[in-house]
Amino acid sequence: MFKQILMITALLALTACSSSVDQTHARYQSNKTGSYGSKDEVQLNKFIVNIRTNQPHNFGADENDAAVFNRKSHAVIANKKLSQVFQEWHGTRYRLGGTGKRGIDCSAFMREVFEQAFGMSLPRSTSEQRHIGRNIAKSQLKVGDLVFFRRNNHVGVYIGEGRFMHASSRQGVTISSLSESYWARNYTQSRRVL
Repeated sequence: MFKQILMITALLALTACSSSVDQTHARYQSNKTGSYGSKDEVQLNKFIVNIRTNQPHNFGADENDAAVFNRKSHAVIANKKLSQVFQEWHGTRYRLGGTGKRGIDCSAFMREVFEQAFGMSLPRSTSEQRHIGRNIAKSQLKVGDLVFFRRNNHVGVYIGEGRFMHASSRQGVTISSLSESYWARNYTQSRRVL
């Protein structure tokens, strides 16, 4: 019985959209009032940032630390509409088969991104999304191109400057770099749909 549960768990882990890349910055989530967590949580997140980057952060003394950090985390997004989508979804947890704010998977997130940012409807699954548009070289990426990983089992959208946003099983909706070893090693293809 234990072996069966272990094998099922391993199979689910291998088939889900996921990332083994460690989060390189603290993630802040706003509550309904717009505040960004307790002072203890903010202090802990500052400490984590300092440890992981080995550099002090430069949050402004007069601004809400979390808001400044959150602005920096999506400032790299070249397209204003994509930036707005990221602000809305950032930190939403990953849930296999999920399609909403309580949890979303990578292909459902791409559907939301393209609907909200470009008014375009994408197929629901990664296996369908990998065939739409036209195949392009990684060196030719433009903002709005789909990027696929792990034999087309994970998808994100290119946002410029070598980065993409996606729904990661470890980090939820986040931004990652194509040059990070995990993503570079597992890159499969890019597709232009716009």
